Amino acid sequence: MLRALAEQAVAGLSATLVTPAALHHYSAMVPGYLQDQYVERELVIDLGALAARGGVRLVVGTATALSAAGREVTLSSGERIPFDVCSLDLGSDAAGAEVPGMREHASTLRPMSRAVELKARLEACIAAPGGPLALVVVGGGAGGVEVAFALARRLREAGRAGVITIVDESPILLQESPRATRALVRHSLHRAGVCTALGSSVVAVERDQLRLASGARLSADLTVWLGGAAAPAMLRQSDLPLDDAGFLLVDERLQSVDGAPVWGAGDCVTLAGHPGTPKAGVFAVRQGPVLAKNLLAALGAGRARRYRPQRRYLSLLNSADGRAILRWGGLRAHGRWAWMLKDRIDRRFVSGWQG
Repeated sequence: MLRALAEQAVAGLSATLVTPAALHHYSAMVPGYLQDQYVERELVIDLGALAARGGVRLVVGTATALSAAGREVTLSSGERIPFDVCSLDLGSDAAGAEVPGMREHASTLRPMSRAVELKARLEACIAAPGGPLALVVVGGGAGGVEVAFALARRLREAGRAGVITIVDESPILLQESPRATRALVRHSLHRAGVCTALGSSVVAVERDQLRLASGARLSADLTVWLGGAAAPAMLRQSDLPLDDAGFLLVDERLQSVDGAPVWGAGDCVTLAGHPGTPKAGVFAVRQGPVLAKNLLAALGAGRARRYRPQRRYLSLLNSADGRAILRWGGLRAHGRWAWMLKDRIDRRFVSGWQG
């Protein structure tokens, strides 16, 4: 939307961007950042610069409530921002925040700006004296797998002994992926020395260990919490239609299903016509241009478009050994060329917003 406003001025429009941080860290490159394949500036998008190009007011803050009836957004500072048209692109919160000790002792990547904090905690663990490290990743999805690969490589390069364990309540890693892809990932994790503790949920996070529902305890010098997506808390403080999990329900035009002047895209929404669409960036990226067109149409500039999620998409997992695991339809591969493809796609995407 920021790009659209920079390219197509709308007469009489006053636009405001509310964001918790002016710098956005691109999620697909975070595992590479953790293992020193990238430095921070290579994965950062300056939202302030993008807003300035479109004549958009930037407010660094957190939205805590929204009234569609009253047409205003309330910030944690107490400020109330009125709107005629509102777009929600909030991402998601970390699922499992209610687990005792999770907020106090685990590192998360929601929002992605916390990657810098996680990196600092990882380096502090590596630099600390002592015996082998125990690093735990909670979450067996794509993000958890990539971060586990990254931690294993960082320990190897630092010459530090340690054990990396992926914990998930599901008995299957990457449960939404085809069986052949899961087998390839399991083999690669084994080669990297990554262990798994599957089929039991975390019931408590402590300073130096995790307690599982099975009764087991896992030592943890560092816990990285990547346990899936939860609906943003702000949506619960709104009068918008939500699905059973608390995500905003939108129609094929990405507008609230009740017709309120509120649109949304990415992880914070559920498509009423396609409720099983994964909370994944590959879908958010495709939604973006449709969202921009429809917001402009609501402002009287152009025609609205419909969004339909793609049936298949390219998946590339950074295995932290100079290679990547690729899945495209029935094609599966693990090679250096796949890593070069991923690196090229990611760098091109970020550079498109940094110029």
